[in-house]
Amino acid sequence: MKIDKLREKLAAKALAGLLVTDKINRRYLCGFTGSNGLLLVTEDKLRLFVDGRYTQQAQQQTNGVEICEIPVGGNLVATLQPFVKGLTVGFEAGTIAYQTFTELQSLMTAAGGKLVATKNLVERLRMIKTAKEIQAIRQAAVIADQTLELILPLIRSGMSELELANEIDYRSKKLGSEGPAFETIVASGVRTALPHAHASQKKIAANELIMIDFGAIYQGYYSDITRTFAFGEVAAEIQTTYQKLLAAQKQAIQAVELTKSLGDIDQLTRQELQQNDLAQYFSHNLGHGIGLSCHEYPALAPKEALLIEKNMTFTIEPGVYLAEAGFGIRIEDDIVVNEAGRAEILTQFDKEWMTIDCK
Repeated sequence: MKIDKLREKLAAKALAGLLVTDKINRRYLCGFTGSNGLLLVTEDKLRLFVDGRYTQQAQQQTNGVEICEIPVGGNLVATLQPFVKGLTVGFEAGTIAYQTFTELQSLMTAAGGKLVATKNLVERLRMIKTAKEIQAIRQAAVIADQTLELILPLIRSGMSELELANEIDYRSKKLGSEGPAFETIVASGVRTALPHAHASQKKIAANELIMIDFGAIYQGYYSDITRTFAFGEVAAEIQTTYQKLLAAQKQAIQAVELTKSLGDIDQLTRQELQQNDLAQYFSHNLGHGIGLSCHEYPALAPKEALLIEKNMTFTIEPGVYLAEAGFGIRIEDDIVVNEAGRAEILTQFDKEWMTIDCK
């Protein structure tokens, strides 16, 4: 079905084929998970070009795909050339490496064909999830929720952010995650004002904020969750700001419906924060697509005109970062647009204001 839809898109653009170089798009279209290879999609064939390291894996993971092995001492261009002779084919302009692009450009010239840039052809297909994909994301979210349940009692004064991040990764894997969705973020105290702080050797101290942002992977599909906690007693201003941000995040989730664009949801959230004098501290998009990669198309950005559709999966994660006040807060959930066209929250860990005992 996904290949048929892609072929329809190619035909509409008068393209005889698509050269798929993006690893995640290759996996999505044919099931191959290897780190190297090229998939050629044409109107009647799927051909996967790999070297001998991946031939057996490709045969095991794909169905209805012709495996073309690049010989030892050979190269992709020479192996690919007979199959693209005289064709006009697209390439993935947003993700291709420059060296690969120049090699393919030379190939198409030599083969009497033409190379045409495409944008988000496969990503737009990936944007709408099947029931099986949603179930995998749902399980990745469950693993993240369970990980937080295990982690919070382990937090103690004097442990480093990096130590806590390592515990998160370890516990998540024990619960079934295939690995961290990205470099796990743990920030404490004034470092919570850094939107994407790397976990550091800073020691976690009593009576400060802790921000945890991480995700799990299940059957190749990702979750992504952020929670911000008080570790002991913190200033009243922090708790007040938290409640305002939480209200904005809940409002954004409730506002999801099929008649709105992704940009509408982002702008609505900024307007809510503006009313509370917080919009100037919100320095990133409201969210991003999630699926076979943690950050995928589309973005919930102020000018994104793409309309919300059923079975989209994305994050909603407003954050405010008050560097002068010495703290930042982000609250993030994964959602799926259900059959009613509304947001169902997949990450269920409690997001009400929470104080962890620091003694």
